[in-house]
Amino acid sequence: MATSLTKYFSKTGTEARRVPPAGRAAVVKALREALPALTLYSDSGCAVPGGLVLAARDGEQRVIVACGALPGLKGAQANADGVPVAVCHATKENMAVLRALVPYLRVRLPGSQSSVGLGDRLGLGTPGHIEAAKKSGFFLVLAQQSIREMQRTARSAQQVLDEATFGVFQCGYDAGFGADADHLKTTDDVDLTAAAGFNSFTIDPSAHVDDTVAGAAPGALAAKFEKLISDGVPGVAAWRKKYVGQTFMAGAAKVSFDEATLLCAAVKYGRAVAHVEAMARHIAQRVPQHEIELSVDETALPTSVAEHLFVSHELRERGVKIHSLAPRFVGDFEKGIDYKGDLKTFEESLAQHFEIAKHYGPYKLSIHSGSDKFSIYPIVARVTGGWFHVKTAGTSYLEALRVVARRAPAFFRELAGFCRGRYETDRKTYHVSAVLNEIPPAEQLGDADLERVYLDEDGGRQILHVTFGTVLTYEEAGQRKYRGRLLSLLNREAETYVAVLKKHIGRHIAGLQRRG
Repeated sequence: MATSLTKYFSKTGTEARRVPPAGRAAVVKALREALPALTLYSDSGCAVPGGLVLAARDGEQRVIVACGALPGLKGAQANADGVPVAVCHATKENMAVLRALVPYLRVRLPGSQSSVGLGDRLGLGTPGHIEAAKKSGFFLVLAQQSIREMQRTARSAQQVLDEATFGVFQCGYDAGFGADADHLKTTDDVDLTAAAGFNSFTIDPSAHVDDTVAGAAPGALAAKFEKLISDGVPGVAAWRKKYVGQTFMAGAAKVSFDEATLLCAAVKYGRAVAHVEAMARHIAQRVPQHEIELSVDETALPTSVAEHLFVSHELRERGVKIHSLAPRFVGDFEKGIDYKGDLKTFEESLAQHFEIAKHYGPYKLSIHSGSDKFSIYPIVARVTGGWFHVKTAGTSYLEALRVVARRAPAFFRELAGFCRGRYETDRKTYHVSAVLNEIPPAEQLGDADLERVYLDEDGGRQILHVTFGTVLTYEEAGQRKYRGRLLSLLNREAETYVAVLKKHIGRHIAGLQRRG
């Protein structure tokens, strides 16, 4: 007679499948009696050939509970309901075995589906992200981190992917998810993230973009163009003949090139195009099944429609396929706050860029620094008809600090004071405008005002936003001062963190679903 556990095992040769809702309580009951110290996640229960697996926590440690004879998963042995059970820490090796057993834990490619990147700087945000967006119809990129973020949070690419995967497992989210290695600048960056299992790659050629073209004298631009030729930048010798005096039609967009238009586009992006081509070739060698996003958003000047066309035309001629592109749009996309700029001008510009994307791809337009840009979400959804990708990251870290403000206000005041001391240094690599002396110190505020000043108002949000890396890595006497305390609090208050993310990220999702 089958026990309450074995009747949910899958037979050899069958596909893994989630334990039916009616059986989850019975599985958890049987395991809880044998493993009372663990926090068990019933939604994670998945029947696999010869057994079943379940996500759990042992204090703050992620663990995989493996029931039955499941070779490869290594952990402490126990017995539940007459069935052998292994309690396996979520190590790199065990997570690899888990992915082999459970197909929906393997990363997928977004393709043309409307998509949202939900970066997680702490490794604890995935359950809240899923709760906010699981019914949206959007493809969720749940493992998303830039090399800069990994360095500043002292996390590896493997950690980023494994922690997001465990969150997917914990929630039983079987709709598929993506992994985006964000803002890659070198082939070493590609190798690092490809080895961890990422299959979407965002190329950032900003180091090869010349932002000095605005206001440059014609003679200076012409000299720089000649320097492109003498440096052997591929294709440049033919560009005058190819572009000057030509008009290109891209859908409803009509783009004409004179000498000045070409020189601006070529000098600004010519070296970047060559770099993107080399990076794309390297990615194709490392990960045959992949998608590429091109990001030129982290530059001082907006990307003109002619410049967008120039880049896309050159990449298409070189056989480089991109799946999304993030221009530097008009207006200001500051970190952690809403869009600053004229919405009508943004919409008109976005529509022109979308014509280029349709013609030369089609590929999706990507909105970087997309967190909290609530005023433009309906515009993006309407103009692109769903051909968009929106990236968020720092906003989920801020929501983690909201949990601190609610549950440990004294700790929040300590963090806010530290962040104020770091702001002028840490802001240098971010686009923000908060003025420190315009935001009252946290020690002058009552508990009820902490959230309002530091998490609801623009200035406070930016102070907390740009200092994340220092908070997570700052050491005293050889020990990280804040990281462990913050993660411990969020683990204790996991339900609160899910709730605040559901509300805040849910507001992003709702805006992107509106097209009126």
